[in-house]
Amino acid sequence: MSPRDIDLATIRTWPAAVTEKRNGWFYLASGGVTGRVNAAWPIDWTGGDLEAAIDDVEAWYEAQLLPARFKLTDGAFAPEHLPERLAARGYQSVMPTLVMTRSLALMPGPRQGVDLAPAVTDLFDRALQQSTTSPDDLEERRSIARRVPSPAAFATREADQRVVAVGVSALAGDLAGIFLMRTVPDQRRRGHAVHVLRSLLHWAAGHGAAHAFLQVEANNAPAIALYEREGFTTLTSYRFWRKG
Repeated sequence: MSPRDIDLATIRTWPAAVTEKRNGWFYLASGGVTGRVNAAWPIDWTGGDLEAAIDDVEAWYEAQLLPARFKLTDGAFAPEHLPERLAARGYQSVMPTLVMTRSLALMPGPRQGVDLAPAVTDLFDRALQQSTTSPDDLEERRSIARRVPSPAAFATREADQRVVAVGVSALAGDLAGIFLMRTVPDQRRRGHAVHVLRSLLHWAAGHGAAHAFLQVEANNAPAIALYEREGFTTLTSYRFWRKG
């Protein structure tokens, strides 16, 4: 399992509205809000004029009415000198994010109070609304969730007769992505996310996954601590490159 494997699995399991592949790079576009589904992923490089390839990315995103943005994962981008070329054109790196993984060889049983469904449910959507402050962010994440391919599990955790936490897992071969871990504001720091996460990991192991992966912003210390307690370690990290 390499950083490249995780990037390719992420593209499959957390799908953008539009995906194209050019010069070995993946161009992703959605609503323009979140980074992963609105950036070029330069995973492979088939050779040729690099400046022309960057021009092509900029023209493609302009046609999508979006700013050009590149997602560079350490150990999973090409060519090696791409950061220097981007910096020379005025791009800057932002939002360092950790890519964390864990083995699913030894898993505890699923936690109580968590229901799993194969697609978005009304209860899941309601909790997502309550845990998302921006309408644009909500709509983009909601649309991505509805595109998640099968097999997938949409987890809802109930407390006080309502859904208080959600999460999603989707499979790409023997890799299980963990996404959209959310807890409604007045129920945070009460352990609900642990119940959701363990249930998703148990589901993934039961469906043949050997490893799980997730992404978390490097400055989100509480979430990182939670994932480390649950057996995740940092495999690599990525940053977005954008102008201005």
